[in-house]
Amino acid sequence: MKLLASPTSPYARKLRVLALELGLDLTIVDTAPLADDPVLLAANPLGKVPALLLDGGRVIFDSPVIAGFLLSVAPDRAVLAPSGPAHWDGRTTEALADGVLDAAITVRFNAAQGITAGAWIDRQYRAIDRALAALAGRIGSGAGYPELCTVIACEYLDLRFPAIDWRTDQPALAALHTALADRASLRDTRPPA
Repeated sequence: MKLLASPTSPYARKLRVLALELGLDLTIVDTAPLADDPVLLAANPLGKVPALLLDGGRVIFDSPVIAGFLLSVAPDRAVLAPSGPAHWDGRTTEALADGVLDAAITVRFNAAQGITAGAWIDRQYRAIDRALAALAGRIGSGAGYPELCTVIACEYLDLRFPAIDWRTDQPALAALHTALADRASLRDTRPPA
C-alpha cells in the first residue's frame, strides 16, 4: 500500500499514525497537492491528499474512508471498537477532530488570500472552540484511535495557530496530549516545523 501524502497534512498524519498503531506496512509518497501532481490527480480527481494506492490499481481517498479501510485490514488490533455504540462514538470523535482541521485549514487558506477577518473567519474560530470543548468531553481511557485523532488536531493547531491556547481553555485535552505526546506513532509522524 502506498499513501500519497504531504508531510504537513494532518489528515495524512492521522492515517500514518493509524498504520503504525495497526502494524501495517504503508509506503509514504511525498506529494504536494497544490502542484497538481499527475499521479495524485489520477488517484483522486479532487487533487487532495491523502490517497491510498492499493495493489491491483485500486485507489481509496478521503481520510475517514481510508481509515475505515485500514481498520478493516487489521480488525484484531484494538484501537477502535469493531462495531456497536463505541465504534460509532469513536468515528464521531474522529469527525469532530477532522472538523477542527477543516475549520483551521479554511482559515489558513483564506489568510493566504488576504482574508483574515469577517463573519466566515469568525465562524471557523467559533467552530474550533466548540469542537475542542466537545472533544474534551469525549476523551476515553487509553490511546485509541479517537484519542489519537484528537491529539493530532490539537498538534495541528500548535503548528499553524499557536495563538489558540487550547491547553488553557481545555485542560482535559492538555492532559490527554501530555499522556500521549511521546507515543512512538505520534512522535515519528510530527510534521516539520
